[in-house]
Amino acid sequence: MSNENIIYLKKELSKINNLFKQRNFILVISKSKILLKKNAYQPIIHNFIGLSYVELGENEKAIETFLLAQKKLPSDSSIFCNTGIAYKQLGDLIKAREYFYKALNFNPEHLPSHINLGHLENTLKHNEMAIKHYLDAYKINNNSEEVLIYYTLSLSSNGKFEEAKKIIKELNNKFPNNNKSYQLFSKIHKYEIDDNHQQIMLDKIKDQSLNFEDTSNLYFALSKSYYDQKNIKKFVYYTRKANEIKFKTFNDYNFEIEKIKFKQIRNYFENIQFQDQINNKGKNLIFIVGLPRSGTTLLHQIISSHSKVFGAEESHFLSDYLGEKFKDDKSFKNFFTKELINNDLVSKLSDDILSKYKMYDENKIIVDKMPFNFKWIGLIKILFPKAKVIHSNRNPIDSAFSIYRNLFDTPGMGWAYNQDDLVKYVHLYNDLMSLWQKKLGKFIYEYHYERLVTNQIDETKKILDFCNLEFEDKCINYTENKTTVSTVSISQARQKIYKSSINLSNKYLDYFPFLNKIIKKKAP
Repeated sequence: MSNENIIYLKKELSKINNLFKQRNFILVISKSKILLKKNAYQPIIHNFIGLSYVELGENEKAIETFLLAQKKLPSDSSIFCNTGIAYKQLGDLIKAREYFYKALNFNPEHLPSHINLGHLENTLKHNEMAIKHYLDAYKINNNSEEVLIYYTLSLSSNGKFEEAKKIIKELNNKFPNNNKSYQLFSKIHKYEIDDNHQQIMLDKIKDQSLNFEDTSNLYFALSKSYYDQKNIKKFVYYTRKANEIKFKTFNDYNFEIEKIKFKQIRNYFENIQFQDQINNKGKNLIFIVGLPRSGTTLLHQIISSHSKVFGAEESHFLSDYLGEKFKDDKSFKNFFTKELINNDLVSKLSDDILSKYKMYDENKIIVDKMPFNFKWIGLIKILFPKAKVIHSNRNPIDSAFSIYRNLFDTPGMGWAYNQDDLVKYVHLYNDLMSLWQKKLGKFIYEYHYERLVTNQIDETKKILDFCNLEFEDKCINYTENKTTVSTVSISQARQKIYKSSINLSNKYLDYFPFLNKIIKKKAP
């Protein structure tokens, strides 16, 4: 290639890269295809096209693009890695893993492949393998902000708190502007009086250049520090500020959309006559549902400690599948006008979702504790008639208090950071659960957090009996469970049951008077 052509190629690639950053993926594809005609052996051009298709949600086209590229570039790690990304987006994690490893066969130090394998193995709760790949990524480049964050998260979610703290300190030293690290540290650290880390955060919060996201991370971390120190006045102040600032990050949030979704679900399912079905679909599935912070993680740890159970923690398979299937219907306006009780549709939908759960461990019962699956109990009954659904009940005021004082990684939870919307959401939840209990009472086991905490053995036996599982001592000694915990309950899940969590909100009711409004169980 002549110098002139090289200069031209660099200029065009720079333009395409800028378009990609601007998320103008249609134009990226068209310009890349033109450039590809005379530069067929440039992997970066194939990657631009394929990754643009991924961003557009056209994963089949992305895979087709990458497979064609592999024929021209049979040993390029980036092509194979990106093929894996496309398969992962499509939901085929087994195929995704295959291509990530193919990338490593050509280049054992291909950083993106190690990171993606870490993500994938973490999704499948293959804890040690996830840590291994993040560690490999760390060894390749420990000056990568992304690598340090993901390595920290993996160590933390697997209970390796002291190792995680070391990496967080390294992250702070190398990237002092990464304010998320302070919040990560606060999750796994017990603050004492005059804690040095607290003072560091107090100094950081004075920085006027911080955006809302960074500021809220620091305020939530400071809230946690004062909660640990039992400094109620400062805990209340920083909690309020943290939520006020976090709420500002939800630019397109509208609680009316939440109301529409709940209304559509209720209107459809209250007219459905559920029939007992003869198929056994879902016999190896347990769904734990409820409000966030209602004891779902504790229950998950107990059940997943059983020798016949695999703990999937908060799987997104059900919600992601439905979200992808109806992505053009953001308010779910048309979702429930479709004929869901269609044998062909039901069979296809259930088989597709079941195939994803089997990727965890096809020989074990899978427990999924995604709390928000409470919205889909009616659909779960239709798709998986032999599944077990356990509703996690906790004093709703305690749950709401815990929601308000914590920062969540789950997207779409704008309601959690606004006092009025939080109250309304709890009412919507109560209203929908009353429908499920009325129509599907026998299908749902009502688990009460307070009963479990005060009578662990007897309540555990009842829960296991509902799940058709024999009692095992492992379920009582759940703190020995090595299952990944990546939720807000990351540290509590490693602790023994403690009764102090019952009526925890009582002493804060005067400071957060909105909590008193939650007593009314009425839809807004």
